[in-house]
Amino acid sequence: MVDEDTDATKSDEDTSVTKSDEDTGVTKSDEDLLVPSDDYLLNGVHIGLKYKIADMKEFIYKVRPDKISVFDVKKIDERLRIASQFIARYTPEEVLVVSNRVYGRKPIIEFAKHTGYNAVKKRFVSGTLTNPNIRDYVEPKLLIVTDPSSDQQAIKEARSMGIPVVAICDTNTRTKNIDFVIPSNNKGKNSLALIYWILAREVLKHRGDEKFDAELDKFISKAEPQPHILKMHEIQRRQARKRKRGGRK
Repeated sequence: MVDEDTDATKSDEDTSVTKSDEDTGVTKSDEDLLVPSDDYLLNGVHIGLKYKIADMKEFIYKVRPDKISVFDVKKIDERLRIASQFIARYTPEEVLVVSNRVYGRKPIIEFAKHTGYNAVKKRFVSGTLTNPNIRDYVEPKLLIVTDPSSDQQAIKEARSMGIPVVAICDTNTRTKNIDFVIPSNNKGKNSLALIYWILAREVLKHRGDEKFDAELDKFISKAEPQPHILKMHEIQRRQARKRKRGGRK
């Protein structure tokens, strides 16, 4: 079993940096952001992975000496503005929010609570969007996913049903079946909390509801990685050893 919230190259502890510690392309003249740039930086929203693909190239500002990719904070902010306007067009019963990542479940539940949208509070069940015979079946008109790599079944079903997909995408995300990309660290609990907090506030604002007084802390997951669950690289190493032993006669 793979720990969804364990990443060999990134954790909440190493993604929090001050503005002076990280060059993300934001200057004082660019400070007309949804939240202060320090909020993005201190919550590690801009921190990507060592692995990046061409699909996300336009959102990457630079690659650090340690090979970690850094998102352009201005582009994160820009995409959040557009996404919130788009999402706000839908009525509460028309939107489904998904996160198979444990760290994303608290943020999506809080997002749903404040906006009225529907959230899958546990793991996404196969057939949720395609099989009317199961208890969890729903018919949304928009799907929001937290991490396409973990939420690929939901994306697959949405695509088959013609449902548009908004996704929070890291530097390693393939965007083929995604209609709108929100570039961000989608592994860290603080990053996911801030992204969904901003979306909730901005969606309500676009609906004409300025009464959003939720604290960011309420969106942060209290879950902890399970120590007995193996990291992906450990699993791959064990599988390689098994294959090697299996080839011996």
